[in-house]
Order: sequence, then C-alpha cells, then structure tokens
Amino acid sequence: MARKAAEDTAAKPVKKTRAYHSPRRKEQANVTKARIVSAAMQLMKEKGYADMTLEAIAREAGVAPQTVYAVCGSKKGVLAAILETTVEAKKYDKLRDSIPQIMTGKERVREIGHFMSVLMEDAMPVFDIIRGMSVLSPEFAEQEYDQSMMLLEKCRKSVHKMAEDGMLRPGLSEERAAELYWSISTPGLHRRLTKMLNWSAEEYAAWVSYLIGVALLDWDSPMPFLNEGPRKSGLACLKKKTAEEKEESIVGDEDASSDKIPAPKPRRRVKAS
Repeated sequence: MARKAAEDTAAKPVKKTRAYHSPRRKEQANVTKARIVSAAMQLMKEKGYADMTLEAIAREAGVAPQTVYAVCGSKKGVLAAILETTVEAKKYDKLRDSIPQIMTGKERVREIGHFMSVLMEDAMPVFDIIRGMSVLSPEFAEQEYDQSMMLLEKCRKSVHKMAEDGMLRPGLSEERAAELYWSISTPGLHRRLTKMLNWSAEEYAAWVSYLIGVALLDWDSPMPFLNEGPRKSGLACLKKKTAEEKEESIVGDEDASSDKIPAPKPRRRVKAS
C-alpha cells in the first residue's frame, strides 16, 4: 500500500510556482530606494562619510535598518545606489534614447553636448563627494574608478552606434574613439569650465559638441566662440568670490572674538614708601 501511495504521488504533476510580479510592489521598492539614497546624501553632506552608518540612514529615511541592508548591503552599496540613481535617473531616458535616432552626425553630437550638460549639472554634487573622499577612503577611490569605467562603457556604446551609422572618422578605431569621447565628457572638464571659469551650460554643451565632432567625426566646422566680444576672465570672478568668502570668515572670527569676556587687566604693584 505504501508503494502504491508513492507511485500515485509520483504520478501527480508537480505544480510550478509562478513568479510574482507586482507593479505596485516594484513602485514601492523604487520609492523606498529613493528615500534611502536621499537620506544618505544628506547625511554625507552633514556628517561626512566616516560618521554615516546604515542605521543612521535608516533613521533619516524612516525605514528599518534591515531595509537599508536589503537594498544596499553595505556603505559601498549605498555609494553605488547614489551614483546609479543620479546617472541612470528616468528623467534622462527620453533624451538618452533619442540620441541614436538622430541620423546626421552634426545634430547627434549637438544633442550629446546638451545631454552631457544636463547630466553633469545634476550629478556634479555626487561626483564631488566621491572625488573629495577618494583621497581619504579606499572605498571612495574604488567607487570613483567604477564610476569612470561606467562612463567609459557608455561612451563605447555611443561610439559603436556612430560607427554602425557610418559617422566615425575614417581610420579611427572604435576603442580609441571611445577613449577620446570619454576624456571629453569627464566630470573634471565640466567642473573646471562651469564652476571655476563660470561658463554657462550652453557654452559647455557647445564646446563638448565641437570637440566630439572634430575628434570623432572629422568635422569641418568653425570653432564656437569665434568673433565674440570681450570676455572677462572667469578666474578673476573666482578669485573675487574666494576673497569675499575669506573676508566674511575673518569678520565672523572677529565677531566671535568680540563676544568673549575680556581678560582682567593685571594690577600694578604699589611700591612701599
């Protein structure tokens, strides 16, 4: 009888478990991740990376510590989530996806310049945090490297599409073209031009488009900014801003020192007659 029961059990078809997909649950998970990333960025700005813990992130985000562990796994995972959320944000999808559909080289690189300007402006706070802390923390140095390699891979995909569409300069390999593209689109170039020299977003986009066009597409196009009127040096503006901040700091120190109770003056000794 036991043998017959076993045979009957074996004869029954095994019911497969269906994978559970819930758009609502996925949306809730994305909202939770966004709260965790936002809390982590706020804590890094206020306390720095060393004093930022997953438990503190959980308190700031209003979630359980187990949730932060499940979403990110570690502090390095938090950094990766911050970078991914910033660079891969859905608001860029439409602009990013539209670029390969542009079939003329000049229009495509012009749109690439615009896209890089928007992306760099939004992601610069994250890049600055990683860049500054990479000097002090091996985790940040590794994260900065990963971020650079991620951008290089995106450049490779963009260049491959250019090559498929017959836009790439004759004799230029795809890998070399991707490296040139990557060197032009690094955060450091954006920081120097827009933050140090006060270039506008439009000026930065035009310069990036020109460099990519000349280097990768063999453009025969005039350089931007030709025949423009006199321009004040952005470095002068930067020096003025630095001097003003230094002056404010000195004034603040003087105000703070004036609030202190003055030390009593030493008494004179009276000579005996």
